[in-house]
Amino acid sequence: MSSATTNLVVVGAGYAGVTAANRFCASLTAEEALGVEVLMINPLPKFVERIRLHELAAGTVSTVSRSLAEMLHPKVRVLVGTVAYIDPDQKAVDVVTPDGLVEISYSTLIYAVGSSTAQNIPGVLEHSYPLGDLEGALRARAAIASSQAGIRVVVVGGGATGVEVASEISEQRTDASVTLLSSGPVLQFMLPKARRDIEKTLRRLKIDVRDDARVEKVTAAGVELADGTTVPSDVTIWAASFRVPELAKVSGLAVDSAGRLRVDEHLQALDYPDIIGGGDAIKTPDTVGAHLRMSCAAAIPLGGQAADTALARLRGTRPTALSVGYLIQCFSLGRKAGYIQFVRADDTPRHMHIAGKLGATIKESICRMVVSGPQKEITKPNSYFTPKGPKRTKQTTVAR
Repeated sequence: MSSATTNLVVVGAGYAGVTAANRFCASLTAEEALGVEVLMINPLPKFVERIRLHELAAGTVSTVSRSLAEMLHPKVRVLVGTVAYIDPDQKAVDVVTPDGLVEISYSTLIYAVGSSTAQNIPGVLEHSYPLGDLEGALRARAAIASSQAGIRVVVVGGGATGVEVASEISEQRTDASVTLLSSGPVLQFMLPKARRDIEKTLRRLKIDVRDDARVEKVTAAGVELADGTTVPSDVTIWAASFRVPELAKVSGLAVDSAGRLRVDEHLQALDYPDIIGGGDAIKTPDTVGAHLRMSCAAAIPLGGQAADTALARLRGTRPTALSVGYLIQCFSLGRKAGYIQFVRADDTPRHMHIAGKLGATIKESICRMVVSGPQKEITKPNSYFTPKGPKRTKQTTVAR
């Protein structure tokens, strides 16, 4: 390998990683492309549509996976494996592959390792199906599909994922008894009227919604609550919260209390600007990202920004600061209804929404767009539209 070759290593093939790799490669000039090698490292040789995992669990769709060859620019080489350690001083990563441990050097690294379902309650791992990854969704699907009539399904989590999977299962399995447990009000971040509208749809689907149901333990028999009661369950689906991998933390990089990689307003890791973050597993400065939440709506533009910063490093130019905003929040409530909540750039709700069948149609089109958008970056970089972020705050630009 020539000493003039620049190695870009992308860790993670989710929404952020795929967008970053595609935009970077498609933006290279012919001359630049000759001197750049791009490697993507991912545990699976496929792209997973995480926003459809609830459909997979319910049996609505047969697969949510796509070949990475279908999703990536032809210049991107894929290594199937898991990065166990990043050595930022030596600019190398240790990768556990099916053939053993491999060390890979890099000039620039894009850290896009994503997130998965948190499992911080006793019994979750042994007696439930976490819905934050493909394996958990497939296991849930198999358990539900093989069950007898009258199956009792308990979904833990009153956020978007919990509401979507409870709705999907109840619609697909009309013989099932579905209970949704939430530690607080369901979708408590939404306007009261929006919550009432959505709860009305959940009642129509015959979902037993229990607010203020704080889970203490998950057992083979059901879900034990803080008030001492147990909710009987044949299949328990965990959709309560998310966590990020500990890769940044174990590698000695600066992280926040949740283990997210701390980056500056250009998405460069503190102290190591040759490591660029994107997606769920990073903490941006509040000046540009206090409003950002774990979502594909943030991951895709963050991946695009990571590519832009990597290109600036390659060309010796100053990268632009992050500016990412929102337009809507959207939820599917089975196949026959959805809810589209219009929001401001900082993700606070407006008094505008679209519900019912039209809401379901719009949600489905968005699910398709978050696949076609990163794919279009293969031939047309910067084609994915991203709203500008809210007005910058006056706080320090150093990430917390």
